[in-house]
Amino acid sequence: MFRQHWCVKRAPVSMADVARHSDEIDDPSPLAGARIDVPARIGWLLRTNRVAAGVPLREFAARAGSGDGSHLSPATLSRVETTGRRSGVVVAAYEQALGLPYGHLRAPLDVLCRTFSYAPADAEPFVPEPTLAAFSAACDAVAGEPDGHDWLRFAEYHALSPFGLPETGVRPFVDRLASEVGRATGTAYQLRYEALAKLRCSPYADVVAAAVRRAVDVPGMQRPADLLSAVTERPGPELARWCGELLSDPSWQVARAGCLGIQNMRSVGGLRRTDWYPLVPVFADACDAAAGDPLRAPILSATLACCPPEFRTSVQERLRHPLVAPRRAAAWTRTRRNRHFTHAATLAAGISRASAGETMLARLLFEVLYDFRATHVVTSSFLLAASPFADAVREQLCATALDGPDETTRHGAALAFANLMVPFERADPAPWLAAEDPVVRGAGLTVCGFAGAPLPPALLRTYVVADDELARDALFAAGMSGQPELDEIAADPALPAAVRAGARWWRAEGGRIVR
Repeated sequence: MFRQHWCVKRAPVSMADVARHSDEIDDPSPLAGARIDVPARIGWLLRTNRVAAGVPLREFAARAGSGDGSHLSPATLSRVETTGRRSGVVVAAYEQALGLPYGHLRAPLDVLCRTFSYAPADAEPFVPEPTLAAFSAACDAVAGEPDGHDWLRFAEYHALSPFGLPETGVRPFVDRLASEVGRATGTAYQLRYEALAKLRCSPYADVVAAAVRRAVDVPGMQRPADLLSAVTERPGPELARWCGELLSDPSWQVARAGCLGIQNMRSVGGLRRTDWYPLVPVFADACDAAAGDPLRAPILSATLACCPPEFRTSVQERLRHPLVAPRRAAAWTRTRRNRHFTHAATLAAGISRASAGETMLARLLFEVLYDFRATHVVTSSFLLAASPFADAVREQLCATALDGPDETTRHGAALAFANLMVPFERADPAPWLAAEDPVVRGAGLTVCGFAGAPLPPALLRTYVVADDELARDALFAAGMSGQPELDEIAADPALPAAVRAGARWWRAEGGRIVR
């Protein structure tokens, strides 16, 4: 039975009512620009977590410093926050000094920096204790019932230390990790994603690539997007060709994942101009085949808008049907005349309640709500989920999805939960499922999945025979909560083959992971 009132609607706060902090960290880059200010985002995440904990720089330096404290003096820490200097060692010190879980800050920052090719290099990468005993303990941990922290340590040892299992020994662990990524929520998801991506960017790259291919090829695969995102953190010509092939996959979910992989490779960098050429006819054919398809055409259009200019031109010259426009903000200016940025800023003011971090918070919320570039949406979601504002962001987006000022905003908020993955302790999807808008209804089902809230059997049956997207979301809700009705759905010949295959996939893979 569903519990009541899991979203609290708050009255918007005027930007004029909130005092600005003199030490606000901002990303001044244009909203629609080719680059973001990665160091500013690093500094913002560190400072907001420290300020939210109520720890002044001098006290923090005493907690985080080493030896006589000279390495992490108050002045050094202030510069780290102000300049966004990237140091895995320092970020780990923040986690320890603030009592945050292992990898809580390092994982989202490493994802951010790997995603954008121009991000600063890690001046002092964090390396786990380089002893055989510690490495052995990390391996033993994932052989049992690992949590996300165990997976991150395991990946760090294999990517950053002199220790490592042979390919045959590591393969079963990578297969298990790939399975768990798409079923984890909250920090459990972030740490597992980071572990898989870190292994992909290590000498075990080919092991990860093979594991992802095996997972995506399973009939009825329901959670391919995260795997394609992780594997494309190390692009290559063969991987680009595979992503192109996925665009025409019979499963619209796999095809969308191929789009996200292409967007990620464009952002991460590493593909040569000649590597893009073979994708031109493949991409154009996929666009023409998807004309009028609401599940494929918008993501193809958004992906093309993210690709290199010469690639976009070549594809557009081959198209037989015009592309739909991707979902965009009303404008890309940071002024009150831009109603969408003003809405994001109003949300930020209500969330921050005059605490430090409001300016960047508004920028990240704008990207989550309105940016059509998946790399911007996902990395901003990672930062928000690791920030002290995570729970308040979730509550405000709940209200916005139901009562936002326009469809673009409501849809942006509804779709945000699949990227934020901020956990829900309780869920009442009734207002969502009563909505006429199918995007909002689908978001309610997604939230049920993250909350582990099973659907009433009759409602589940209703949605699995609805349109393809609602059927996917209903299977997600049922699969994450491990509903026994999945067995009946999997065996019912009256249901569509894709629904039966999706139910079998969930029964084989398992349900929600919260640790």
